[in-house]
Amino acid sequence: MFKASSFSNASQPAQLLAVMTGIAFGATIYLTLFGIIIYSDHADPEVFGVRMLIASLTSVIVFSSHQLLSTMQEKPILAAFPNITGRWFIVFMVVLLSAYVDKTSEQLSRAVMLIWLIITPFTLTCTAVVIRSLAVLYYSNPARRRKAVLIWSNSACADLVESLRKTPLAAIDIVGFFDNRNESRPPANLVRLGDLSEAARWIVDEDTGHVNVDVVFIGLNTREPEELADIIAILEDSTASTYFIPESLIFGMPGIQLRELAGRPVLASTETPFIGIAALPKRLLDLLGSMSGLILLSPVLLLIAIGVKLGSPGPVFFKQKRYGIAGRPINVYKFRSMRPSDPNERVVQATARDPRVTPFGRFLRRSSLDELPQLFNVLKGEMSLVGPRPHAVEHNELYRKLVSGYMFRHKIKPGITGWAQVNGLRGETETLEKMEQRVDYDLYYIQHWSVWLDIVIIWRTLKVVLGDKNAY
Repeated sequence: MFKASSFSNASQPAQLLAVMTGIAFGATIYLTLFGIIIYSDHADPEVFGVRMLIASLTSVIVFSSHQLLSTMQEKPILAAFPNITGRWFIVFMVVLLSAYVDKTSEQLSRAVMLIWLIITPFTLTCTAVVIRSLAVLYYSNPARRRKAVLIWSNSACADLVESLRKTPLAAIDIVGFFDNRNESRPPANLVRLGDLSEAARWIVDEDTGHVNVDVVFIGLNTREPEELADIIAILEDSTASTYFIPESLIFGMPGIQLRELAGRPVLASTETPFIGIAALPKRLLDLLGSMSGLILLSPVLLLIAIGVKLGSPGPVFFKQKRYGIAGRPINVYKFRSMRPSDPNERVVQATARDPRVTPFGRFLRRSSLDELPQLFNVLKGEMSLVGPRPHAVEHNELYRKLVSGYMFRHKIKPGITGWAQVNGLRGETETLEKMEQRVDYDLYYIQHWSVWLDIVIIWRTLKVVLGDKNAY
């Protein structure tokens, strides 16, 4: 079985964002040549058509660079100009080589090619300015920025604070720090919020369970205070992202991911893969999938609604409060498969031959058709097509105390299906071991997410639904 703690690959979102940047630069190169051809009397569009296509595809490969993306985010755009120009020259040489190979180089207008070579670095730089400006504007909204607090700082923490302040696209505001030492730490004019004994109570409200901060930075020294163990235990049962900032290179710890923030190395504990623009592809997949599903399955939805109504008295839909992203409560919808019960009755998972389940409801649960109304949750943005399955609030409160890392499942939106479900963990979790396995799979999904993985899970879900017997 795949255990989330055994892997540390967290580069998928960064790679995806780099590819999207490469596509933007590829489109700019294409449009630049297209504009030159339109205003030129010596260029044959048919001859240049193949070159434009080759240039665009090559640009996506050459400009899809995390290093270039970091330079654009962390430094003035002019600092990225040499990098952009060098990559453009590579694309230009590939175009010339392709023309030489298929013996069409003599048909290309030398004037057009020369103008294209000279002008394109400037149009690419303008594109970089637009991308950066849009990103800065997007993250200028306080609602899209994350609040952070610093605990037990070191010299590396001071550097990180300064870098975050100079990097608006990091979208993180540090509100203060906790430290037992009285002297100002770090030297960045931060507010001292208290000592370490007060940190845990400040981060998570003991009465309500509300998390007061989105990100926690913890400085790692050769000697850490004893209070850090209590703070880390509190963070393990919260939805706050945790970064460990080492004074030395102590990487390779189980379950820790090496990440980069504002150009500084940090150790992240189960960070969400959907930050900023990286969330866009998954949201587009959810919108396309939910809208297509609701339209194509509308006759099926109507027939099921009639069957539920005729099968037993009561409402067509069953609504239950569950935890969504960041532990916020949401109402999850299903077709009702059980006879109506007292709203105050304790929630108990359905089992095989459960007398509460109606005959028609048993068919719905075995086929998972009772989950179809959750497409509306996906359309509203409360759920995703793929993600950790949301559990009843009672079960959440039970298992968060029994399973280490359980609350990390809520770093992303819950899903209609998930990695655990297509690996045989559907239906009732009658043992603690099964729940631990489900959480392991969910954390693996969070750390290894990609659009392709979502597509694979959706496809495997269809196969599981047709043959699985674990849903009651």
